[in-house]
Amino acid sequence: MTHLFLVILFGFLMLPGLAMTFVPMLPAFWYLLAVAAVFGVIEGFSYFTLHNLGILAGIVVLSALVDWSAGLLGAKFGGAAWGSLLFGIAGSLIGFVIFPPLGVFPGLFIGVLAGELSRKRNGEQAVHAATGALIGSFVGITINTMLALAFLALFLIFALN
Repeated sequence: MTHLFLVILFGFLMLPGLAMTFVPMLPAFWYLLAVAAVFGVIEGFSYFTLHNLGILAGIVVLSALVDWSAGLLGAKFGGAAWGSLLFGIAGSLIGFVIFPPLGVFPGLFIGVLAGELSRKRNGEQAVHAATGALIGSFVGITINTMLALAFLALFLIFALN
C-alpha cells in the first residue's frame, strides 16, 4: 500500500470520531487517538512521529477538560449551586442509561432543575440554572467539534509531511 493511500484510508477512518463529538459521553477523541496511533504503528512512525502523536494527545486532554467543565460551568453561570451540579451529573448518567445517547441532555436539565428545586429556589430560577447547564453542554459540543476538526487537520498535515 502506498503512503498516500494509507493517509486517505485513516483520514476516512477518523470520520466516525468526528461524528461522535456531537453526542456527549461517546469516546470520540479516544477513538481518534487510537486511529492515529494505529496509523503510526503501521507506517513505523516515520512520517507521523511519536511527537506528532503527543501533540494530538494534548488535544484529547483539552477535549476531556471541555467535556467535564462546559455543562457544569454553564449551570454555575446560570445560578446553580454546586450541589445541584451533582444532581445534573447524576441526571446525565441516568438519562444516558435510559435513552442513550441523547438522554444526557434531558437528564442534565432535569437533574439540575431537581437540585435547584430541592434547595427551595423558585421555578424560574431553577429553570434558568438548568437552561444554563444545557447551553454550556451545547457550547462544549461546539468546542469539541472544532477540536476534532483541528485533530483531523493536524493528523493529515503530520502524516503527509
